[in-house]
Formats: sequence, C-alpha cells, structure tokens
Amino acid sequence: MISQPQKYKKIRNNIEQPQIQSQKEQFVLKISLYCAVILAIFGITYGIYTGSKAIIFDGLVAFLSVILILLSVMTSKFIYKEDDDIFQYGYMRFEPMVNLFKSLILLILCAYALINGIQEILDGGYEVKFDKAMLYSFFSMLLSIGIWLYTAYKAKILGSPLISVDSLEWFIDSVLYMGGFLVFGAVWLFDKESQTIWARYLDPALLVLLSMILAVMPLKVFIKNLADLVMVAPKDMDDKIDTLLQNISKKYNFSDYDTHVAKSGRFFMIEVNILMGESFKIQNIDEMDLIRDEIEQGLDIPSYKIWLSVSFTKNPKWL
Repeated sequence: MISQPQKYKKIRNNIEQPQIQSQKEQFVLKISLYCAVILAIFGITYGIYTGSKAIIFDGLVAFLSVILILLSVMTSKFIYKEDDDIFQYGYMRFEPMVNLFKSLILLILCAYALINGIQEILDGGYEVKFDKAMLYSFFSMLLSIGIWLYTAYKAKILGSPLISVDSLEWFIDSVLYMGGFLVFGAVWLFDKESQTIWARYLDPALLVLLSMILAVMPLKVFIKNLADLVMVAPKDMDDKIDTLLQNISKKYNFSDYDTHVAKSGRFFMIEVNILMGESFKIQNIDEMDLIRDEIEQGLDIPSYKIWLSVSFTKNPKWL
C-alpha cells in the first residue's frame, strides 16, 4: 500500500508536471517562432530584391509558419488544462485539430505554388540574380539547420508532438535550402551571365520541386492527425493493453474483459471492462483500485497523459 505522504506527493507531481511540461514546450515553440519571423521577413524582402518567386514563396511559407506556430503555442497552453463544464473530456482534442489545420493550410499553399511554377515554365521562365539567391539559401540553410537540431532534441526530451511537427518542418526547410544553395551556386559558377536558356527555367522549376517535396510532410501530418480525430485505435497501444490484460486476467481469474483505445495527440483514452466470474479473487473496492493502479503502471505512460476508465461487472451485457 502507498503511504499518505507518498499519495499526496504523487498527486502534487501529477498537477505540477503538466504545467512544467507546458512551460518548457511553449519556450521552445517561441524560439522557433522568432526564427520563423526572421526567415519570413528576410525571404520576402530578399525575394523581391532578387526577383526570385521561389524565394518570395519561401518567405510566405515562413510567414505562414509564424501564424501556425502561434497556434501551437496557444494549444500548448490549453491541452493540459483540467476538464470543465464546457469541455468535460478536457482539451486534448485541440492538439490534433491544430496539427490537422496546419497541415491542410500548407497543402493548399503547396498546391498553389505548384500550379504557379508550372505556369511560369509554360510562359518561358524569367531571369534571376543567382548569386544573390545563393547567398539567401546559404544563410537560410544555416538558420534552419540550427533550429532543426534544437527542436528535434527538445521534441525527443519533452515527448511533444507539437514540437515534433515543428522540427520536421525545419528539417524539410534545411534540405531544401541546401538543395537551393547547391543549384544556385552551380549556375553562378558555370553560367554567371545566365546566357543559357535553361537558366531562365531554373527558378520556376525549383519552385515546382520545392512545393512537391514540401507537400509530403504536411500530407503525412494530415493523415496521422485525421486518424486521431476519427479515433482510430493505435495498434501498438491496443496490443499493449491487450497483452497487459491477458496477464492480469490470469492473475485474478477474470471470466472475460473488453478494451477500447483511442489516441488524441499525445494523450490516450483507454476504457477497460472486466467481467467478474465465480472464481474472481477480488472482493472489495480497495482491491479493485489496486487493479486499476496495476493497469496504469503496466501502461508505462505518465498518468496525466491517460484518460483511464476501469469498470467491473458480473453481467456480460456491459462488456
């Protein structure tokens, strides 16, 4: 049995830990936000200066990222809030909703850029100052790699899907900036005066390629968070809870059991219904609570990330 001081300490930790998690998460997202602001301003102004629509598009994506990161910061403040009279199951559904919205906006923007780039190629392309574009790609690449490494590390330490999605965006940006730097650098090195006809098509072609590659990441995020919103059971957790209940069932001689699992962002909603037969060894409520504790501990997930409901019945109807 757990002593009273240990119980109070556990309750206090369950209250304080989500608050600390939220504060750390918001700090990382704000760092990402400030970097996105710098990249957006730099990209739009520099793209206008060089005449590169690919750079202008990249600046617009960065500006859109600023808005989307703001949504993530706001979401991070809400998802750990306790349930209330309005949201009686808590605010956990906000996270997949925000990630779904972010990915949908990015997909729309990528589709627009793809159509625009194809149209520019059909119209004969345009001239770009490749030496200036090369410098933009180089400095943007350095910034993106730095913030990607930082957010990837923090996402792993904090176990945050919000930061993980943000980090994936910075990783894609890093690869694209590196590709742009190499392409623009090659043109500047071998064709400084842009005499060859293909030089006019390079920037819109890069715009098409950039939009197609960028679309892969938000498409994956969209599918993943759509599955959360429609409450598709995560197979790994479903298998885990089933294995756990099989072992506990042998220990306490359950007649049968039934489980329901759903995932919402980083949170899991788990319902367990246990059928009590004649050989069931548990006789009082305190011992039933011990089974609940055993199930919770067996899941090996922080308690504030689980909405766990365990019921006991002698009627198979309620399974």
